[in-house]
Amino acid sequence: MKTSLKTLCAIALVAALGGCASLGGTSASTTAAADKELTGSLAEGLRLARMLRDNGRMEGAAGIYARLDQRGELKGALLLEYATVAATVSSPRQALALFGRARQEMGGDPMALPPATGVALCNGLGRARLALGQTDAALGDFDCALKLDAVNTVALNGKAVILDAQGEHEQAQVLWRQAQEIDPADFTLLNNLALSYLSQGKTDETIRLLRQLDMPRNMPTLTLNLALAYLLENQPEQADQALRQLVSERQAEQLQAQLMRYSTRIREGEPVAAELLVASRQMLALQDQDE
Repeated sequence: MKTSLKTLCAIALVAALGGCASLGGTSASTTAAADKELTGSLAEGLRLARMLRDNGRMEGAAGIYARLDQRGELKGALLLEYATVAATVSSPRQALALFGRARQEMGGDPMALPPATGVALCNGLGRARLALGQTDAALGDFDCALKLDAVNTVALNGKAVILDAQGEHEQAQVLWRQAQEIDPADFTLLNNLALSYLSQGKTDETIRLLRQLDMPRNMPTLTLNLALAYLLENQPEQADQALRQLVSERQAEQLQAQLMRYSTRIREGEPVAAELLVASRQMLALQDQDE
């Protein structure tokens, strides 16, 4: 019996950049916890924040950094450290404000900073701006990062996402392939490349890229995108087979019906990119009755 998936973000089909969640900022409970825990020096606060960060407890870490910031103790690189953590749990607008403050604290010119620091700053700004739809500014930020580190995969991916959305598919695909060569284990890069082919109507290329994978269960979008490509190629049996590697038979039927609606609209002439955007906003909650 397959592992149960209680809820599945079933139609997450837009090329994902990641880095900025939209959870509304640091919660009151986290801030309260930080107030209780943070009674010592800056060094002790940083030690606690970094421990939480390194153990994946990003909201807790952000709460500690926020309290240190309220005490006026975060300057320069420490403010950038806070912004980088907070960006994983705060809104893009809040993240952009923090990265903007960090840039000003460090002189306003990322190119004058040590390369690693400048890259982190430019990528942070770029991700936040991209999430806010400020694509021209975001493109400049990713170019800034690439000037400092020409093989930075975050910047390559970010720039490719923007170019692909602007219809520059070939240029974007070059960047994704370059990033793949640098980090072949990053499935997000491959998924984004496959989606670029899909938006061009090159469903055979999407299938070629995705069907060869041993699909990681923590990235269900790979399987879902492969199933959509199969449906666009009029191969429902293959789509069903792919989906059953991910979820139960009943869930696979539900997912295929949902994907079929998108594939039908695409065949009827709706722009692929627009349908992918609509699809990405749909959440299909699936309760596995096979438990």
